[in-house]
Amino acid sequence: MADEFLSKQAIMMENPLVSIIVPIYSVSEFLPQCLDSLIKQSYQNIEIIAVNDGSTDNSLEILNQYAQEYPLIKIISQPNAGLSAARNAGIASSKGEYLCFVDSDDWIDIHTCLRAIEIAQKQNVDIVCWNYIKEYRHNSMPVHCIKTNELYDESNIKQLYRRIVGPIKEELAFPQYLDSLSTAWGKLYKSRLIKENNIFFISTKEIGTEDLLFNVEVFKYIQRAYLMTDHLNHYRKYNSTSLTATYKPNLAIQWTNLQNKILTIIEHDEELKQAYFNRIALSIIGIGLNECVSKDSLTSKKQRIYKYLTSKNSNKALQQLELTYFPIHWKLFFGSAKYHYIWILIFLLFIIYKITNRK
Repeated sequence: MADEFLSKQAIMMENPLVSIIVPIYSVSEFLPQCLDSLIKQSYQNIEIIAVNDGSTDNSLEILNQYAQEYPLIKIISQPNAGLSAARNAGIASSKGEYLCFVDSDDWIDIHTCLRAIEIAQKQNVDIVCWNYIKEYRHNSMPVHCIKTNELYDESNIKQLYRRIVGPIKEELAFPQYLDSLSTAWGKLYKSRLIKENNIFFISTKEIGTEDLLFNVEVFKYIQRAYLMTDHLNHYRKYNSTSLTATYKPNLAIQWTNLQNKILTIIEHDEELKQAYFNRIALSIIGIGLNECVSKDSLTSKKQRIYKYLTSKNSNKALQQLELTYFPIHWKLFFGSAKYHYIWILIFLLFIIYKITNRK
């Protein structure tokens, strides 16, 4: 206990500034819990950059009330431009040696910054990643995507980069963890890696989801990283206004744009390309679950799913996907996708949708 106390004291004496960037759009119901988790951090050398992205509710009023009481909160208010633009504004305004992203409908453990800084300083790493907890209305579910505390250095950092790009071999057995390491939240970044290399978030309107491409670019420059098993982020799964809770009619086109952009980054590395194609094959889960939200007829959904499966990227990915590594239920699912048994695939998608939305 004494050693742990001295370690924490040493970290506080070094006192690097952490910039916590919080994009905000009309989340007044959840915003106080998020802000409370930030202002109560046990590590206090932080700045909270709250980017109000044209909220139409009283989110800005809540922000102003908090900022009056807590000077560490800096408010940026801009017309609605989307999550990526809000995060980019936060990055540009940040002054910290480290950056951390927190979504405004989520919250973090009060020791998150202290634990992350402690590891970053002790292990001399460019990034620290940790686990999270899915928060449903009536229960919580810890997600164990990081199973062991592990340092990545010059001997194995490429392995971690490959995991960000996509799974291979035995990792295919857990497709539900596909994006667990690719989120912008759940990480502490050295800010210079982002700023010196001019890395920014691209709009979801163009690529569907912004975090993956951002991290594919950031991890190119990371030389040392640390993954820890602590569950420090609380990911809310019952926000009906969340981007993940609405139907996205252009998602297939957007994800194709995303896939093409990733390919331009990793196209000269065969191992990364294999992981990349496996990611594309597994993306049928997200495409299919998006169709489950659609109000259109089953026939329309079937046509769109078939079009995605037979597109150039998806068809190539599915044809080289190794089914051997999947447990039986996923083997049935991806076998149906690979051989175009569309009605079976749709039936399985609705089962997955019901299971993932029943809590």
